[in-house]
Amino acid sequence: MSTPPATNTATTTTPPGDQVDLVTAITVALGAPGTGVTVLVGDDRDIQPVVRARGRVVVVGADVRAATDALPLRDGAAEALVAVHALREVDDVDAAIAGFARVVGAGGRVVIAANALAHRRELRGLWATAARDCGVVDPPPLLDTDERFSLDHAQAWLQRHLTDVAVTPVRGTTVLDTAQALALLRAERPADAGVTWDLLASVVESRVRDAVADHGGFTLSTLTGIATGVVAAKSGSAPAK
Repeated sequence: MSTPPATNTATTTTPPGDQVDLVTAITVALGAPGTGVTVLVGDDRDIQPVVRARGRVVVVGADVRAATDALPLRDGAAEALVAVHALREVDDVDAAIAGFARVVGAGGRVVIAANALAHRRELRGLWATAARDCGVVDPPPLLDTDERFSLDHAQAWLQRHLTDVAVTPVRGTTVLDTAQALALLRAERPADAGVTWDLLASVVESRVRDAVADHGGFTLSTLTGIATGVVAAKSGSAPAK
């Protein structure tokens, strides 16, 4: 497995009062469509209409997430590529991004969406506090599905293979009821949690019910975003058409 860059990126922040959602951010990052192919890596249904509206599209399924270096496209075949949370299961991030750059022609854009490490931080805090209440001295961390490629390290990753790299965060909040919070924790909790799920769930339920009673729900801060880069021209190559 490749090792993430040690340095954190300084993100390009969205001006206050001008917040956008992820779909809008991707649309803006792609810019005006040309006459070439746009590649969509993954199976995000919210993004598909945006990509298909650009014209010719090649959709690469979620099964490529573990072998992105083997994209079934010739070099420089596309004018743009969008990957939405598609690097969370990739063993070699460097090889994956190199594969993205390979299939996009010179001057084409690569847009990668990912979560930041602070995404849903309240859920991790709820897990750690509830586990300690159950007697777990040092709770294992809640699973972070975007740990291999987080928005925090995206600029360092992309700069190895692309130019004009920029990172745009997308912030928001979501409110859960008790059942939704329990379902998220159950789906992401470590296999060896140090405590039975029934005991942990009873403590979590009590804490979430208190939050719902006091605030109308359990609020999670969401922090996701996009990293974009441009494929540099190689000697003797022409821009994507």
